[in-house]
Amino acid sequence: IARAWAELMQRLGYTRYVAQGGDWGNAVSEVMALQQPPGLLAISTNMPAAVPPEIAQAMARGEAPPATLSADERRAWDQLDFFYKKGLGYANEMGLRPQTLYALADSPVGLAAWMIDHDARSEELIVRVFDGGSEGLSRDDILDNITLYWLTNTAVSSARLYWTTQQLGGKGGFFDARGVQLPVAVMAYPDEIYQAPQSWTVHAYPKLLRYTRLPKGTHFAAWEQPETFVTELRAGFQSLRSAQ
Repeated sequence: IARAWAELMQRLGYTRYVAQGGDWGNAVSEVMALQQPPGLLAISTNMPAAVPPEIAQAMARGEAPPATLSADERRAWDQLDFFYKKGLGYANEMGLRPQTLYALADSPVGLAAWMIDHDARSEELIVRVFDGGSEGLSRDDILDNITLYWLTNTAVSSARLYWTTQQLGGKGGFFDARGVQLPVAVMAYPDEIYQAPQSWTVHAYPKLLRYTRLPKGTHFAAWEQPETFVTELRAGFQSLRSAQ
């Protein structure tokens, strides 16, 4: 996927560009940064892969959190611990048995339930929206997103990315630092699967352009908080524009 995006930008005639992503978009953006295709200046992420190896190893062994963690680091540990223990069901299903999800193509209600229950904090936000709250999304925004998958019949095919990636046998976890050397701008939203601490981020990205802890936002920040997202995206790459 990363090579395809780089090829697309080349065919479109871009000689200088940046990439941005969260979730799988971050994984693709970081792989692009590792490949360093001509023209890619920097990347931005709202779900950074910044977990230090010693933290990832300790969590994998089921150890208690180190006593040396700062308050921000301990919060990130607790968020990751919750996700690994109680939030990975959907990913395991798509990674191991994606074809059993054919029911998503048979029932719009089933598809809605599957998509809304992505992660705990996002689901809580969506519940508040349907209860009449103002959260950056409307009921129509949520239903439009589900409808897009329903009308195009892409719920099952999109899930296969998890299975395909597992077959490649890549090393490291989804949140583990990958050794990106290109400049990176990071948006850290409080209700993301984990809010990456600045202390971890500066080590994961030695050419860190900007790190910002946002006051509000969940896993789907670009969808849910577009104004702060775009503002931060522009601010993160400001120095690159100034250098032209």
